[in-house]
Amino acid sequence: MQTSQEFGGALVWDFGQAWNPQPERGFAPGRVSLGRLHNELLVRADLHDACVMADVFPFNFPAYTVCDAFEIFLGPAGEKPYYELHVTPSNSVLQLRFDGSGEKRPLEERMVSTPLFSSQTSLTPRGWSVFARVPLIELFPDSHPQWLLSFGRYDYLPDRPQPVISSTSPHTVCNFHRKEEWRRVSLAELPSVSPG
Repeated sequence: MQTSQEFGGALVWDFGQAWNPQPERGFAPGRVSLGRLHNELLVRADLHDACVMADVFPFNFPAYTVCDAFEIFLGPAGEKPYYELHVTPSNSVLQLRFDGSGEKRPLEERMVSTPLFSSQTSLTPRGWSVFARVPLIELFPDSHPQWLLSFGRYDYLPDRPQPVISSTSPHTVCNFHRKEEWRRVSLAELPSVSPG
């Protein structure tokens, strides 16, 4: 287990492109730190980015199609439903719920209109950062000691029409929804850290 002094000894995962033999041109590093505060998952992402796209979007707008975005994927281990939560550099938010059936449905039908989590973003000398608090008990009311977690990133560059995509999971193909490749985390083993 790697640890981060910046986030109170939290569990740390790096972004990569496991589906590629080598990272593609334009790939920028990033790191996610995880901790907990009671039943809240605390997430901090530090993302290198030479050209931060920080436009402001309405709530639940699919900004990842045109703008930099950080994504949180999470669900209880052994259960099908899961959430996909997006945050852009301007702190614009998109919230999606999947039932795990694999059924194709319009994005609008997956959107959750009630705010599910809180987030803050800031520009940094190397790019941008995200701090998010996810109240797990409100997303999944029953007790769930084991969770599946993954984090994704869309990084747009001025000279490319398509974003550079990366993940903290060892995906063998570029598909963030391959839950079998997400990481299993025991909530009790996550370090209890200060939200500050």
